[in-house]
This record gives sequence, C-alpha cells and structure tokens, in this order.
Amino acid sequence: MDGNHLTRSVPGASDPWPLLRKYGESSGQIAMRLVIHGRSGGLVPPCLQQLVGAVAAFRAAPVELEVLTSEHPAPVQSDSQWLVPLLLLPGSHARSDVPQIRQRLMAEGVDVKSLPFLGSWDCWWVLMSDWIEGVAAKHPSLALVHHPLRPGLSDRFLRALQRRFDLPVVPFDAWDQFACDHPDVVPLPLSLAPNRMSEALRQAGGLPSLLEDPQLREGLIHCLALLP
Repeated sequence: MDGNHLTRSVPGASDPWPLLRKYGESSGQIAMRLVIHGRSGGLVPPCLQQLVGAVAAFRAAPVELEVLTSEHPAPVQSDSQWLVPLLLLPGSHARSDVPQIRQRLMAEGVDVKSLPFLGSWDCWWVLMSDWIEGVAAKHPSLALVHHPLRPGLSDRFLRALQRRFDLPVVPFDAWDQFACDHPDVVPLPLSLAPNRMSEALRQAGGLPSLLEDPQLREGLIHCLALLP
C-alpha cells in the first residue's frame, strides 16, 4: 500500500505526521522499536503481536519490541530506529523508563528518533473519539477507567481527557465505589492490551482493552505505518 492510500484509510483522514515528513522521503525506510508494558514475564498479548506484524508488513522494515516487563531487552537489529512509546498515560514508564531506554540505545550506537508517548498523539485521540461515539450508541453511560497515577502532571492530563470525551475518568482503585454509586455505568478500560485491570473490569461487565477492538487496532496500525 502506498502512503496516500494509508492516509485515506485512517479515520479522520489527513497525514498524522506532517511536521515529521520530509519532501521526497517515503515511509517505511526506518526501523521501529515499540515500547509496550507487556504482561508478567514479558508476555506480549496477541493484539499487540498482530499490530507488530501488520506495521512491519506495511513499512517493509523491522519492528522490534521493548517490553517493560521483560527481564532482558530484545537485541537491537537496526542502527537507525524510531523509538515509539505505546503508553497511554504520562506515568513513570513514560517519564522515566522511556528516556532511559533512549539513552541505552544511543550508547549502543543506534541513531534514535523519538516520539512522545501515545497518549499525547492527537491522531490517537481522534481515533478514540470516533470509536467512543459508536460505542456510546450501545452503551450510553460510560466511564474511562485508568491505572492509578501520582498527582501532578497526570491530574492535568486526566482532566483534559475528561473534557475531551465528556465522560467520567475514574482510577481503578476507586472503581468499586464508583460502580456502587453509578450501577448503570459501563467501564471502558484505558488499557491498550489485556491486563489484570481490563480483565477485572471485563468480568464486571466492562468493555475489552482497546487494541482488542479491530477498528482501533487498524487505526493505530495506519498511524504507525505512516511514520517517515
């Protein structure tokens, strides 16, 4: 698929990376290292494995994983890489772990081009807005549920999400009480892939993790595929 076709395929349409693209530079030339949380022992959920395979096929370039729960990072296979943190919230992983990963890669001689964490991408929240609009037709009462975060920067980020989607934003450790007070609300986990939080919410009648939904997974694949 050519870049123009991919651009048209992304809900919301236009090129998500206009400031990164250079004249005459085709997408798919630079390898990519995706930073993900992973499950215990570094296990990578199937929805993320599917994403990696699809992005690598679109770009015709290696896509490596940096799994934060893995004891040992995967070896570097390319000397020039995009470092892409697939992290939704500005927690310690985004603020501390990702800069450390970047420094390690640079020390290994990798030419690193860094992106901010996924939760700061406007193209991602456009995808989420379109998707939530469809979900709300079936579940009129929704709440976004997130892992608890330290106060400060994260509070401002969560308030911005609440304003953007006009939905309650609830930390997971406060969900039980919130659910008691609002028994008709369906929890929507702010989790890319299945984890203990999303599975607990699923058992309570909530929605699955975000990339288990084909629409969101395909949208993120196209955003990644369009990187220069």
